[in-house]
Amino acid sequence: MNRDAGGTNGPGAAGGNGATPARPSSMETPPSGRLGTFSSLGIANFRYLWLGQLSHAGALWMEQIARPFLILEITDGSATHVGGVIAMRTLPQLLFGVWAGVIADWFDRRMVLLLDKVAVLLLNVLFAVLIVSGTLELWHIYAYAFLRGSMMAFDQPARQALIPSIVTQDRVTNAIALMSATQNTMRIVGAALGGFAYAVLGAEGAFVSIAVIYVGAVVFTYLLDVPTHERPEGSGPGAMTRGLLDGVRYALSHTAIRGILLLSLVYFTFGMSYMQVFAPLFAEKVLDIGSFGFGFMTSLTGVGALVAALVIAQRQPSRLGMILPLLAGVFGLMLIAFAAATYLPRPAGLIVPLVLIMVVGGVQTGYFSLARAMMLHSAPEAMRGRVVSLLSLDRAVMTAGAAAAGLLSDAMGVQPAQIVYGLICAAGGFAMLLLAPGFRATRTVYVHHEEDDAPGEASESASDGAVAQPSMAGREAVGSPQPSGRGR
Repeated sequence: MNRDAGGTNGPGAAGGNGATPARPSSMETPPSGRLGTFSSLGIANFRYLWLGQLSHAGALWMEQIARPFLILEITDGSATHVGGVIAMRTLPQLLFGVWAGVIADWFDRRMVLLLDKVAVLLLNVLFAVLIVSGTLELWHIYAYAFLRGSMMAFDQPARQALIPSIVTQDRVTNAIALMSATQNTMRIVGAALGGFAYAVLGAEGAFVSIAVIYVGAVVFTYLLDVPTHERPEGSGPGAMTRGLLDGVRYALSHTAIRGILLLSLVYFTFGMSYMQVFAPLFAEKVLDIGSFGFGFMTSLTGVGALVAALVIAQRQPSRLGMILPLLAGVFGLMLIAFAAATYLPRPAGLIVPLVLIMVVGGVQTGYFSLARAMMLHSAPEAMRGRVVSLLSLDRAVMTAGAAAAGLLSDAMGVQPAQIVYGLICAAGGFAMLLLAPGFRATRTVYVHHEEDDAPGEASESASDGAVAQPSMAGREAVGSPQPSGRGR
């Protein structure tokens, strides 16, 4: 089948160890005005991936709203257990995250993603049955969080690493931004539905709805028609362990990847607890708006995030070494402003925080989208799963951050705790901006691929992918998008 990325099923198609990927011919274009905002959706396989993410994200955001209120309901309002469950959910990222990247590089990424989606669907159904039957206990929530987090650990590297195999290299940032737009559209819709379902239908109705919605993620992932990628040489635990170490060495030797990992360590530890721990506590204990209000507040973060994702999809900024630390710093400042605004008298004490939370959502999505794009552009095809999975180590520190956030909130109050976390996040971002000139100078080089041209000769991946280091300014670095054609 010859479609999507302009490839073929002939000898140039990737098909396992030793396969040589074909790529379309390319020409460099200016950094602005390259592609339309929704250009990646013109590729059928990307639409399936996008629609699967739509269902996945809708169920995920409904759960994000319903879960903390379920915990608060059965623990008489314990912030410590809210943080503890988040910690249990992110712990698998630390245990399995980098190995999930190895799996994504050694095995067929579509199949890894499909099996993961099926497992999540079965888990959601089982959890809904426990709630409906009235047999749910607190330990079930902790167990569910750990298993769900384990499945998420394997989902992300496979899904992210598939994107450059589906779209051409010049569309990678566009495609990632559109995936973020999907996530954030569902943050608006799914969060509102989650708050509404929990308030009107109770925990039973909310979690049954989550299981039903997730069916779409399985169906659209099954419909994906992508080739298997060029895989690393060797097989077995020994080769995979060596491959893991190779991925770590590559990441630590690469200025862009090393900088993202360091910056994200601070960002995930002290920034990302705001939604999982602080936001439901603000809704319940400070703003007094309950589960429906929390869903509305989360939807507002999605509005800001959706706008940011669409701007990135259209503009595809290149000075990421400058932009990412700025975004991390501004994110911390916005968290401080949000917490401080809740001290204002009503109605300003409600309206101003809700306006600021939209800005928080926009900055968060800007950071996520551009950090992922920079990682994917910086990694060669056979190593993308391992490189992307290293971000899971930073995400895993949310375990410590979320647990400490719950304890700190119980000890000193929700608002002061959020301000402390925001200060640390802002300090980390601006310190990176000032003290890391090598990372600050990193830029992304975009190369436009003409899909109608005949495929060119395959070339070895440059070690820096599409991200040029300061010493490589002006060098063209071209990725190798894979042709479609998985036969069933």
